[in-house]
Amino acid sequence: MRKILLIILVFSLLLTNTDAIQTLGPDLTIESVIMSPFPVTPGEEFDLLVELKNSNTRKTIKELEFSLDDGYPFKAVSNNVKIASLEPNKKIVVTFRISTDKNAVNGVNTLRLVYEDSTDIKYVSKELLIDVLSNTKDLSIISVRTLPREIVPGSEINAVVTLKNMVNVLMKEIEVDLDLSGDVPFTPIGSTTKKTLNSLNSGEEHDFIFDISVDADAESKVHKIPLIIKYSDEFSKNYTIDTITGFKVATRPKLDYSIDSSEVYSSGKNGNVVIKVVNSGLADVKFLNVELLKTEDYEIISVPNVYLGNLESDDYETAEFKIYANSRKEVPLKLKVNYKDAFNEDYETEEKLMLPLYSSSELIKYGLSGNGGVSTSISYLILVIFVYTFIVEWRKEKSIPKAFKNTVMSFLKFIKKIIKAIRIRTLKRILLRIILFFKEP
Repeated sequence: MRKILLIILVFSLLLTNTDAIQTLGPDLTIESVIMSPFPVTPGEEFDLLVELKNSNTRKTIKELEFSLDDGYPFKAVSNNVKIASLEPNKKIVVTFRISTDKNAVNGVNTLRLVYEDSTDIKYVSKELLIDVLSNTKDLSIISVRTLPREIVPGSEINAVVTLKNMVNVLMKEIEVDLDLSGDVPFTPIGSTTKKTLNSLNSGEEHDFIFDISVDADAESKVHKIPLIIKYSDEFSKNYTIDTITGFKVATRPKLDYSIDSSEVYSSGKNGNVVIKVVNSGLADVKFLNVELLKTEDYEIISVPNVYLGNLESDDYETAEFKIYANSRKEVPLKLKVNYKDAFNEDYETEEKLMLPLYSSSELIKYGLSGNGGVSTSISYLILVIFVYTFIVEWRKEKSIPKAFKNTVMSFLKFIKKIIKAIRIRTLKRILLRIILFFKEP
């Protein structure tokens, strides 16, 4: 029995809410009060162990009866303990089973011990202090936000973690760790990613501010960031909140448009026109669709819609349309473009690209028409004849200078004959002969 009492006394040093000795009646004293488990939790039951001593050195106390004067938030499950006798200078431990209301407020609550003996006199103790503390984490994360709200690659932002003490208990040694050590495009500026606060009173809020640099090539998406909060309460009980927050990097897509190639060079002609779409921004686009809108400047011969699908950053796609040009000047091609960004936000834009048209002389000049092709063919034919004539002359003369001279002279004579042939008189003679030929019977 002595060993048991010794263990209880040692245990009481850790778990009791008071070490003060109370007198309960003329001879009985309350040595200690123990709660198990400690602290008491709302909605749970606990054992209240009261150590009592007969302080009279000669008299034995008989017919001891104990009960609790309970009240909200406590209710005694077993509320009557009887002891036949207690010898002088002896101790006993009286145990009560008590339930705690689930809505009990965190903090110190009270009970009273009621005692009577064979004299039928009732004694009531002073208040017994009972600590109630919820197991829930009473330090609440009110918000995690960034300033500015829209995070742009290459910028600097403030990440603000707001905490609030939701209960009537002092919170202390608060440490907030915004873990940026993973594969995320964020770097702390001028400090670490851990912020501390000595204490936070009941009902108070506090902002923990982190200065952060965003990588220039940050991908447009929600980047997950581990958030770890450690703190303790005024009873030195430690807590940890381990959660995940997210930072949304949002970059508007940037698409550039150009005419990649065209078969339409003049009015009244048809052909294929290829439109090039380049994603020059940092954000990928999805469900890209290009539609050529009809105008009076051209007719659309092909299907007007081309679906290009996904287009990654620094990549391009082409859309091909077949048109007939009505305009005599440059043709404004009108496009309607639809796509989504990485967050499925819809975009719709209208673009205009100028398709140049050329006159007949310009077509010949730039080698874009059929005449230009004939001219090129004639040039090649003349070159071939010149080379052939040179080779023939060289075989005759066995001398390159003489062969070249003879070839040039032959070509000059040939050109002279052509010029002579196209003189007006010559043309008239040829025309007259043709008329006479058809008049003959």
